[in-house]
Amino acid sequence: MVEGGIFTILDNCLQKISDYSQNKEIKVIALVNDKSKFDYPNIEYIEFPKSKKSWFSRLYYEYFYFKKLSEEIKPDVWFSLHDVSPDVVAQKRFVYFHHPTLFYKATFKDWKFDYKIGVFSILYKYLSQINIKKNNAVFVQQHWIKKEFESLYNIKNVVVSKPEFITNFDLKEIFLDHSKIHFFYPLIPRSFKNIECIGEAVKLLPENVKYKIKIHLTTEKNDSKYADYIIENYKSSEINYIGKISREEVFGYYKKMNCLLFPSKLETWGLPISEAKAFRKPMMLANLPYAKETMGDYDEVSFFDVENPEELARLICDFVNKTIQYQGNVYAFNKDSQLNDWDSVFNFILKD
Repeated sequence: MVEGGIFTILDNCLQKISDYSQNKEIKVIALVNDKSKFDYPNIEYIEFPKSKKSWFSRLYYEYFYFKKLSEEIKPDVWFSLHDVSPDVVAQKRFVYFHHPTLFYKATFKDWKFDYKIGVFSILYKYLSQINIKKNNAVFVQQHWIKKEFESLYNIKNVVVSKPEFITNFDLKEIFLDHSKIHFFYPLIPRSFKNIECIGEAVKLLPENVKYKIKIHLTTEKNDSKYADYIIENYKSSEINYIGKISREEVFGYYKKMNCLLFPSKLETWGLPISEAKAFRKPMMLANLPYAKETMGDYDEVSFFDVENPEELARLICDFVNKTIQYQGNVYAFNKDSQLNDWDSVFNFILKD
């Protein structure tokens, strides 16, 4: 867990459990790729710098080495934050699932630009089911995923744990052209992020709208095969490929942007939606279950078909012309049936 939304989950979890463990008889040991990325007290870190070397390395750690490590540490609780259930010895075991490709049918484009997405979409459900029934509970981020898990694995101990947005973040000041209307899409360039929907929508915009807007995307050439394809095929003065930026810069863009665009076809949560919501910004989101559940109760949001750039183009035009009529969104689930913050997760894990 070294970048993007999954790193944010890890970072937020460690930050919150550091606070949670103060003045409690709790010892926390975190297994991480690089401990220099964290500076939270009350936590002992064990590094695994080779864990990202290959999938074989990860599988070795998960299904072989961690068994030996657990026999040495003798943990009361083993909390696996990254989808799979390792073969370990512990009084209680939990897994937190947030990898979306389990529910995704890979397209030719996915295989072309990132074969791993195709491989994951086929194999991940088999990896995920290894030892899954040995867990005391399986945490998932949304209710629709809970239903899928209960059906796929025939288990009844699935718990919805809504990601908690941590608001005490640092922000870097971003300076944008005040004469433009700025749209923002923070992403890691993978094929399911569906950037071409934005590129095609821009082509459909009338000239009097085009010259008023700037769309900022966190990708650049050589980020990936998919990024190279997008930049080659959607060269436009309206699109600004800003490359990978820091979390502090991302929050700076949230503050200064006028609207979030989020056409991703696949997410288990969609963290930028929660982050933009914290800044009370308007949004145009994929008309998919994950986006509506993540959005929750909100007025200034509209949804578009991820396969129909014409819909997105119309929304952008209406936004620029100040004629947009937002669809709005209402949270459709009982909040009492889910865990809404990390402290609730820790209480659940540690309860007798």
